[in-house]
Amino acid sequence: MQSFLFFIFSLAIIITVHEYGHFWVARRCGVKVLKFSIGFGKPIWQKIGQDGTKYVLAMIPLGGYVKMLDEREGEVPKEDLNQTFNRKSLGSRVAIVFAGPIANLLFAVFAYWLIFVTGIAGIKPIVSQVEISSPAEIAQLLPGDEIHSVNGNKTPTLASFRNALAQVAEVGGRVELTIEKEGEQQQRSLIIPQQTTLADKPTNLLKQLGLIPVLYQLRPVVGAVVANKAADAGGLRVGDVIISSNSQVVTHWAEWVNIIRDSPNQLLDVEIQRQGVRHTLQIMPIETEGKIGVIGAGVDVSATIVPEELEAELRFGPLSSLLEAIKMTGEISFITIKSFVGILLGDISSKNLGGPIAIAQFAGTSADRGLISFISFLAVISISIGILNLFPIPILDGGHLIMYFFEWIRGKPLSEEVQLKSQKVGLVLLLTLMLFAFFNDLLRLFGL
Repeated sequence: MQSFLFFIFSLAIIITVHEYGHFWVARRCGVKVLKFSIGFGKPIWQKIGQDGTKYVLAMIPLGGYVKMLDEREGEVPKEDLNQTFNRKSLGSRVAIVFAGPIANLLFAVFAYWLIFVTGIAGIKPIVSQVEISSPAEIAQLLPGDEIHSVNGNKTPTLASFRNALAQVAEVGGRVELTIEKEGEQQQRSLIIPQQTTLADKPTNLLKQLGLIPVLYQLRPVVGAVVANKAADAGGLRVGDVIISSNSQVVTHWAEWVNIIRDSPNQLLDVEIQRQGVRHTLQIMPIETEGKIGVIGAGVDVSATIVPEELEAELRFGPLSSLLEAIKMTGEISFITIKSFVGILLGDISSKNLGGPIAIAQFAGTSADRGLISFISFLAVISISIGILNLFPIPILDGGHLIMYFFEWIRGKPLSEEVQLKSQKVGLVLLLTLMLFAFFNDLLRLFGL
């Protein structure tokens, strides 16, 4: 229920941002807006504003729309003809259609700006071990080295260091590291192998480079449980402390993760402590395509006190945060486009495509992990919605932009018959995509 509520709340925000982009630009282009609707179907709330626009909140929260005055949809009084969408210049119509996706991207920039200004807690990127004959050893990295920056970009936390290396790994190449050793800053050059496709991307880039960072052990306290997954089915709940599994004592979360990964399709007797009382649960990890076990549970990081000497924070000033937010939005947009293309080309399994159930689960999990995590989730979803709407599918914004492109080439609009047929094709394609994503959700839901 909680995941569903956060799903509705998340969609409401993203849809409002998208439709307001269309609305705002339409008004400034002199187009009369008849209705601004969040959701489809029967209205549950509506109000006519002083501007004459009807504002509606509808029952089905899977989209929204801005209805503009248009001669193609009915007779228009002569005095209002100059406010119709269809009579506006091609440039104005393109701007109005393009404004929705742009609004989603601008929202993501704002969300990331807020995150960077607030600060992201983490641990320092300090080298613990270096494997023999690895790229890290060749770079002369040694235990105790603390990485301060990658190619001049500061990396105060381990997560920011990983992200900086992952960006270079897309193409491969040399990175310049600034490290602190015995109070002095020194330079090191690290060679990162190229990752040719998304499918080849390693799950642990640091391990591939032979670099093992200093970590602290997380207490085995459950912080998130995905609905209808193995952990949920077995009775695991947020706040449970893992004591043992099949009589094997669990002292920290990493041990618990390793047990799960090594036990696909095996029934585990899991002893937990809940509100001071011990219970025994039975949980069967589901086998993934990678032949490892998963149960759909996350750790409660806040249950473990970070050693003071490892505490770090990634934070920027207001202007620097804006630049970083724009950069982050661009990177996530690129990854999103690459993922969509990868699915179309078969480089990425189409099973990775998620629908409303998957989004609801992620919304609930991100909210459980805190405000920063939830804002980050909203940013990613907003980028995905913005880019998806730019796809050249009739009925989506991208489809309208393609029609305007042909209008620009021909010097006149496509015939109404062609536009109507393309809209029907686009609707079929969109419904097929939605049904496929929903089908994937059901497969994941029932562990198939």
